[in-house]
Formats: sequence, C-alpha cells, structure tokens
Amino acid sequence: MKKFLLAGIIISALLCSCKKDKGIDYASLIPGTWVNTQVDSKTILTDASFVLKFHGGNMETFASGVILDENNKTWMENDSYTYSVDGNRIIIDGNNNLGSNFHLEFIIQSVDQQTLTYSVSKFMVDGVEYPDPKIYTNKKVTVSLSSQFVGTWYGKSTTQGNPDSSYHYWQYFADGHFNYYYQDNSGNWINKPDNNGLYFLYGSLLATNYTNDLITGGTGKAFECWNLSIQGNTMFWMGLRGNELVTSFRMEKVTGPPS
Repeated sequence: MKKFLLAGIIISALLCSCKKDKGIDYASLIPGTWVNTQVDSKTILTDASFVLKFHGGNMETFASGVILDENNKTWMENDSYTYSVDGNRIIIDGNNNLGSNFHLEFIIQSVDQQTLTYSVSKFMVDGVEYPDPKIYTNKKVTVSLSSQFVGTWYGKSTTQGNPDSSYHYWQYFADGHFNYYYQDNSGNWINKPDNNGLYFLYGSLLATNYTNDLITGGTGKAFECWNLSIQGNTMFWMGLRGNELVTSFRMEKVTGPPS
C-alpha cells in the first residue's frame, strides 16, 4: 500500500511539473533586447558579441560585426526579420544586409526576465542548412546608459604594456555618431577627419564603427565592441580580446572637446 501511495505521489509531482513547464508563456518573456554573452557556457570575445531585439509586431533586429573582406569589417544592424514563438521555439525569417535569406529555429532552454538560453534546431541560409550544436546564453538589456554616455570624454588606455599611452578625446552625439580627437607631434588637438565614427549602445555593450585606424595603421572599415560602465563622470571600457587578453580604458567626462 505504501509503495502505491509513494508511486502516486511521484506521478502526481511529475504531472504537476509537466503542466507547469507547459504553462510557461514564452511569447511574453521573449520581447526585448538580448546581448549574447556566452557560448557553451564560456564567455565570448567582446568583438564576437551579437544582439537580438524582439520588437512589437513580431519584428526582429539582429546586430553583429560583419567581415566584408580582408581589409574591412563593420558593425551592422538589420531590422528586416520577423519572428514568431511556438511553444518553446523561436522562429526567425528574413534577409540580411547582404541579401542572403535566413530561416532560423531556436529551442529555448531557459528564459526569465534576465537571461535567455537557447540551442539552434535549424539554421538555413539561402535554402542550405548548416548544423549548429552550440548553446547560446544572452542577457537582457534592462537599463539604458544613453543619457549618461552622450557627451565628451577624455582618457586613455589602462592596459598594462599597451604601446598607446596617449590621452584622447571622444565626443559622442545623441544621433549615433562620434568624433575622435588626437594630439599631433606639435601638441595640437586634431579632430580626425576620416574617422566616420558611428556607435551603437545596447545597455552596457558599446559597438563602434570607424575607418583608418590611427593607432594600428590599419586602413578601411573597422569596428570594436566594449563592455562599459559609468560611475558619475567616470567611464570604464573593458574588452576581452584574443588569447584572453583584457584591454581597458578609463576616461572622464569634460565640458567639451579641445579648442
């Protein structure tokens, strides 16, 4: 009799558990902006970050760095995707900025107000399927730093051994572009004329586009991603690069660029 009673309790618990899982309203938890932070439980390189934005009207934006050719790479936002949620599946369709057609199906492993973890059950580009066995962990953007971020900042790299020990100015505007100032050999501050700077801010993730890197001597389009924090008038950037090298900057907010 006790065995039957125990079995009944276990079955009842399992049924309640299944019912609870099936009752999760995934569609209500998915909308928002999600930043990829880990792949297979390992922290990714900061430049490898990507962003998923699930909007109203079942529109979806995907943002990431894109390699155009051996000399050019850029951060792109693409808002031409649509999505739907079917149980614990997220289905995404659309064309990327380069004209390729995508059909994606994600299986939600877990989701709450802060973290979305999913696997990929289908990844198709122009009708060709590419297996992807990885598990992706994404953090939801819950705080905007835009109002604190806009303005002029003065600072330099704090990475030990960085050959660039000079101070710089960055001037960020609300419309998404920025100016970069450097000091020439005569001590004059120069607004780099071919910078063509654009930035994208997703919570604490900053992505910047620019051209013709003054420091490395590289030519063409380039992008960088940084994890930032702002404490009053002080801003810190940190980026995990190759070989697990962490690069960092510290800067102070000032009233304006150099005159």
